[in-house]
Formats: sequence, structure tokens, C-alpha cells
Amino acid sequence: MANSPDQPSPKRSAAKKSPTTSSDEGSGASPAAAQAAPRATKTSKATTADREPAARKPAPKKAAPAKKPAAKKPATAKKPAAKKPAAKKPAAKKSTPAKTSAAKRTTTAKKAPKQPSPLRGKQASVDAKRLSGWDFATWRMATDDPVMRSTMIGLLVLEKSPDWEVLKERYERATRLAPILRSSVVEGPIGIQTPRMVVDPNFDLNFHIRRFSMPKGSTWADVLEDARRQSMTDFDRDRPLWKMTLLEGLPGGRAALILKLHHAIADGQGAVQLGLALFDFAPEGTDLGPMPPAPEAAVLDTTGFLEAVLRNNVGWVARTAEDAIKGLGPLTMEAVKNPGDLIARARRTAESVFRFTRVPFGPLSPIMQQRSINYHFDTIDMDFGAYRAAAKRRGRSVNDLFLAAISVGMHRYHERMGRPVDELRMNMPISLRSSGEDASNAVTIARFEIPISNAIDDVLETAAQTVRSWRAEPALKLADNLAEFSRFLPPELLSAAAQTSDLTASNVPGVPVPVWLAGAQVERMYPLVATIGAAINITMLTYNGVASVGVSTDDAAVDDRDELVRSLRHGFREVIGSPVIAGNPLTISRKD
Repeated sequence: MANSPDQPSPKRSAAKKSPTTSSDEGSGASPAAAQAAPRATKTSKATTADREPAARKPAPKKAAPAKKPAAKKPATAKKPAAKKPAAKKPAAKKSTPAKTSAAKRTTTAKKAPKQPSPLRGKQASVDAKRLSGWDFATWRMATDDPVMRSTMIGLLVLEKSPDWEVLKERYERATRLAPILRSSVVEGPIGIQTPRMVVDPNFDLNFHIRRFSMPKGSTWADVLEDARRQSMTDFDRDRPLWKMTLLEGLPGGRAALILKLHHAIADGQGAVQLGLALFDFAPEGTDLGPMPPAPEAAVLDTTGFLEAVLRNNVGWVARTAEDAIKGLGPLTMEAVKNPGDLIARARRTAESVFRFTRVPFGPLSPIMQQRSINYHFDTIDMDFGAYRAAAKRRGRSVNDLFLAAISVGMHRYHERMGRPVDELRMNMPISLRSSGEDASNAVTIARFEIPISNAIDDVLETAAQTVRSWRAEPALKLADNLAEFSRFLPPELLSAAAQTSDLTASNVPGVPVPVWLAGAQVERMYPLVATIGAAINITMLTYNGVASVGVSTDDAAVDDRDELVRSLRHGFREVIGSPVIAGNPLTISRKD
């Protein structure tokens, strides 16, 4: 099993880069050879000096028949021999400048790219993207409390190892098409100010991507363990908030790719959109044309940050005033014509905001009370065709069946643990995304109680009504504005409120057709999401006819993880009417 620490230090990364200095490669000599060169030169000089006298012995033989004069001449001959190496000094000097120029080229190659000028004025407010209210709340909570750490893992099972150079090129292209992958978070001088995202001038692709060979005999549990460790490790907050790890050498020649994202930069659907920048829809790939230009890097210092805050706030006030003036006329006419209806609408909105922001006293489950910073991952696979057919037979949506299966499964688990329960408090992300939006976060969280029962039809009806009513809540349109107020609340209070949820459930539509990644077909896609304060997180992602479920369980909240997974499998089997796919994704048939 490869032990892959998630945060190598920058110094360590820099050390890895030095052996591949461009000047060394250009001269055809390695750094070790360059260091050895001076010693080799000295050796050659000494050898030449030793051979010079022997080479000149024939000349003395002609002039002196006697041995004594011949013995003196070598002494005389030694003087010119000593001078001749001096005559050869220019050759030595020629090699020295060559080495010096190579050293200069090395120094030049190692120089960091020139830092752009700090953003100022209007440019600061435009180029430094402001985090939304929900993104800021996510960022702040994950910073202040490790229980609230908001990591998302996309785990892909590949039929074989992808072409590494092609994979690197695809990620380089993806970072240019989606600048969020090159952007880092910049915080203001005051903690309550909303952070900004700017394109990192120090972006280094090799820091974010890496590959390891798994030990022989590795299993699916080993892959999930590696994904778990990465998920529980925080990001380097001075760099863009993502990482990719390729695990090779798995059974059957398969490979696994772990893509780690921070929830502040992408929700589930956003992660799927980012993935589409990497995939091909044919084994041979697609000619994508020339590499697009890299987004322009930016530097945001304190002065530029405050200027951006001032300009954004002034603009927000101006837009709000304009909207109020535009709406004042129709609002006044409505108040005159039907004042009762206007008052009723205001009351409904206020009640909706209260329901949206209400903080419960604690979780409803009698056995899932504790929370920790440790959690484990499990997976469940289902035939999505059978899933949709079951939904059609019952006249329900795929999401209705998803919630009903969870209800039946949690009912069985609590029964088996000897502590039955009637309802649990559930978090469910509701997408606010509209067509054409980028891959950034566009989601809010609905919190409601769901009945826990094995009466499938009753649960289906209640779940469907609950979700419909929450999607119609007036406060949903105000979700991002309401999240802005979280900056004025103590982090401990927000964390305590999040931990009153028993579970989080999310259903993310994926890619319906097979895709390839750098020449390797993707066989499975799994969503693995941190618990983020809840006892359990259950997320389903569909891909190419398979519905894959990632289950995250808090170690302190769930006493019997195996029983919980068996109970959830039972719930899906009961609701769908067909068994889940047996086996693990590393042993499935190539025909599946």
C-alpha cells in the first residue's frame, strides 16, 4: 500500500526539480558529470606532463652520442616541457568559460517567473473573484474546525494505467479552461471579510499531480484507505485547492485516480463539469487543437484587497438602491390594491427564513451522537437501468427512491443495534445552478426530518412532499445572502449546529456514456465526501449505466460500520427490487 502524504513541503518539491535543470540537459551532461569535469581535466594534464619527456627523448639522441650530455639534456628539455603546459592554458580557459556559461544558464532557468504587479482599483474588484456567501461559510468553518473539513473525493477506476504525459497535458489544459484550478484564496486583514480568489502566480502543476505504484496484492479496501487519508488531510491554503493522485499496479492491470477538491471551489455538479475537461468520448482521443493560453496571474495585497472590498460594497449598495427604486412603484400599487396579500407574503418569507436558519438542539438518532475528525469510506454499486425502471413503476423520481432506500436502510440499522427510531434529521444539498454557469459552487443546504421506516410507499410520499416543499421555500432564493451572516456568528456555534444533523444525502447526475482518460477507459466513478459534521454522508453518482454510492461514516458516531453498509444495501435492494452489483470494482468483468 502506497503511503502518500498529501502535503509535501514546497522545499521538497523544489529539491525534486533541480536534477532536471535545462542547462544540464542542453549540454548533454548531468550535474554529477559537471562536478566531476574539473577532476578529469587535472588528471589529463598530469598525464600529458608525464608523457612529454618520453616523447622528446629521440631529439637528444641525435645530438649526443655520449651518455653524460644526454643525461643533462633531459634536464634542459624539462624546462620547455614545463612551459608547454602553460602554453596549453588557453585551452583550459576555453573550457572554463563554457562551464561558467552553463552555470549562468542554470541560474537563469531556476529564476522564478516575474511577479505581476499588485491589482489596483477596478481591476482588483474584477480580477479578484469574491467567494459567495456559502463558499465563504464553507471555507471559514473548514479552517476553524477540522470536524467541518470540506473535502470532496472523486475516485475513478480505470481499466489500465493512463498515458502519464497525456494525462499531464490534459490537466494543464483543464487548468487553463477552468481558471478556478489555478486560483488560490486570499484572505483580508480582518477575519470577517470575504476572501478573494486570484490566479496564483506561483502555480505549479507538478505540485498538484502525482503517481504511485501500489504494492502487489493491493485490494479495494487499500484504495479506499488511501482516499480516506487524503480526504482527512487539509489543503495547502497558499495554493489552488485541488490534488490528483494516480495509483497504478492494481489487480488486473487496473489503476485508480483520486481527484481531491475543496468544497469551497466546486459542488458535486461542478466537479463533474471539471471532469469533462479531462475526458474523451472515444478510445483514440480527440484532437483538441493548440493549448489555450494560461490565465493571467494576479497578486492581491492588502491595499488592493481593501480597494476591491470598497468597490464591491459600493456597487452592491448602488444595485440594491436601484432595485428598490424600480420595485417601489409596483410594490406601492400592490400594497394599495391588496395590502393583505403583501403582508401575507412578507410573513411567509419571514417564517421560511426562520425554518431555514433554525438551529436544533441535537441529533435525533439515539446511537449516532458523537463526532470526531476520523471517518471511513465504503461503496455500493447498482444497475441504474433497474433503478430507473423501479422509479417509473412507482411513479416517482430517482431522488425519491434514493431517499426512501436510505430510510429503509437506516430503519434496519437502528433495529439491529437495538435502538429503533422514527425519524432522522437529514441535510440535502439543493442545486441553485442554472445552465451555462461555471464549475464553481452553486448549492445550498436544506435541513429537514425524514421518517425512518420500512413502509416504502409511505416513505416515498413523505420524502417527495418534503423535498418539493423545500425547493419552494422563499428563503431558498435568499440562501447566499443568509450565509453572509455566518461571518458574525462564533465558529463554535456553527459547528455545533452542523453536528445536529444525523446524515447528509446527495444525488448527483453523472456522465451517461463511457469515457476515456488519457487512453484508459473509466470503469467506475465514486463520490466520496467528508461527513462535514453529520454522522453519515451518502452520495450517489451515476455513470454509464451504474449508480455508485459513496458512504462516509464518522468513526465516533457509527459503532458497527459493516452492519450499517449491509443495512443500506438492504434498503436499496428493497426499494429497487433488484440486488446491488456484487463484488468490488477491481474484480468486475471487463464486459460490465
